[in-house]
Amino acid sequence: MMTAVDKEEAGEMGVAPTIEPAHTGMKVRAALNACPLFERIEDELVVRLADASQLKRLHRGEILFLQGDRSSELYIVAAGRIRLYRTSPEGAEKTLAVLSDGDVFGDLSAIDGLGRSAAAEAMTDSQAVQVRARPFMMCVEESPTLAVRLIKRLAEVLRETDESLDLLAFADARTRVASALLKSSTQSGRVTELTHRDIAAIASTARETVSRVIADLIDAGVLGVDGRDYCILDLPALKDLAISN
Repeated sequence: MMTAVDKEEAGEMGVAPTIEPAHTGMKVRAALNACPLFERIEDELVVRLADASQLKRLHRGEILFLQGDRSSELYIVAAGRIRLYRTSPEGAEKTLAVLSDGDVFGDLSAIDGLGRSAAAEAMTDSQAVQVRARPFMMCVEESPTLAVRLIKRLAEVLRETDESLDLLAFADARTRVASALLKSSTQSGRVTELTHRDIAAIASTARETVSRVIADLIDAGVLGVDGRDYCILDLPALKDLAISN
């Protein structure tokens, strides 16, 4: 068991946190059952996946894995928010997605065994279920339901990539910021734990542009402010703006 000092030093060094002990098995099972990818698959497979999984607790700012790492586990967000991002050779970061409860990530490396295509960082204190790649792929081979869901998930990722490329190539900064707010919002319509710099990284624009657009949206009654969070007050208007180009 890591001490508080160990955890603090590990977080500062970007070291992945220690895996929690086996008594977290109930949390692992609950996270699997709540994940759309594994919902209503055969009970036997859920048990096998749970046996091949462990819960990891992450502190805000801790790195789960880096771009290019040769790890192959699949992850499910059990609590908190995880940021996926890529880094250029010059060190510039591009945020690809902000994930929350039930979201899956790391599946590409679980499937092909190649290096990580992006890095994963905890934006808040978070929990993630780590599933070993080989047991996961064995379950995919045995369950047509799981296999079809995985194919549909990968198709969804490809479509989202196409949409992101369209936004980058054809949309103005205002539209990209609106799209970033939509993608980063919770089901209840809140944008939490994101700074203007974070939103700028998602929208591929300057922080000053994000500040200006958000101020305009607040003045227009589309967004509200609740402490450090934003609340979407007019969802149709924000959606219209996100597809205006």
